Amino acid sequence: MKTLSRLFVLLLLLPISLTAQQAQEPVKAKPGIVAHRGFHHFEGSAENTISSMQHAVNHDFEGTEFDVQITQDGVDIVYHDANMQGHVICNTPYDTLRQLSAFTLKSGETVPLLTDFLEACSKALREQEQCGKHTELFFEIKPLERKEQRYHLLGQIIEAIGKAGLHDDIFFISFDLDACMMLTQLMPDVHVAYLEGDLSPKQLQEKGITDIDYHWSKFDAHPEWVKEAHDLGMIVGVWTVNTPEKAQEMLQLGVDYITTDEPQLMREWIGMKK
Repeated sequence: MKTLSRLFVLLLLLPISLTAQQAQEPVKAKPGIVAHRGFHHFEGSAENTISSMQHAVNHDFEGTEFDVQITQDGVDIVYHDANMQGHVICNTPYDTLRQLSAFTLKSGETVPLLTDFLEACSKALREQEQCGKHTELFFEIKPLERKEQRYHLLGQIIEAIGKAGLHDDIFFISFDLDACMMLTQLMPDVHVAYLEGDLSPKQLQEKGITDIDYHWSKFDAHPEWVKEAHDLGMIVGVWTVNTPEKAQEMLQLGVDYITTDEPQLMREWIGMKK
């Protein structure tokens, strides 16, 4: 699987001028940068759109994140909030949502269907690969209270990923612990990271979850979790880091990727070149 782990390979060759002590010290790779809800810092752009995903891929960020909801009648859409103009998405038919003014975003695009979004992702990634680059798709599944909706959503997600040919490009994330555990069983060769931050890496691994992706405040409280996760072979992500000071703190902890609303600035903050 093409995962961010391959982006964090340690440099094997050290300059001859290094001292013996320096040569013994491991060379830390920079963390990958994940554009939160795509790269949408353009006039008239909007988050969680096909264009924001395309901008993230065009700028060769290591990841682009997006959120997926399911409507009452089983339509999967790319949208962050659980409500749209007072309508709970999982309790509202798709056609009702389409009539709302919020369904048309400030970019002029409408809220994408997941199938359309993934088709666009596939096209963008295949074009990007011709230049020897790769952006991982950080696929956030929003929590659902009703089990039948969760089963339905996960089944449709797996089918849509297969049709789009994106199996090797997906990194699942979710606050829904049950969804995470189900995904590790349904797609055992795909990385799945839990977002809530209430379990240690060891506790997560015991539940079969492969990776962690916690808010920076969780690592402030438990900095040891980064090493613990790495010792267990887990990938470590952190969200949502939007200041240079916090970026440096996470860099020093050795996280593998950083999700941010400021992906372009993050390159400067952590000293990464495109």
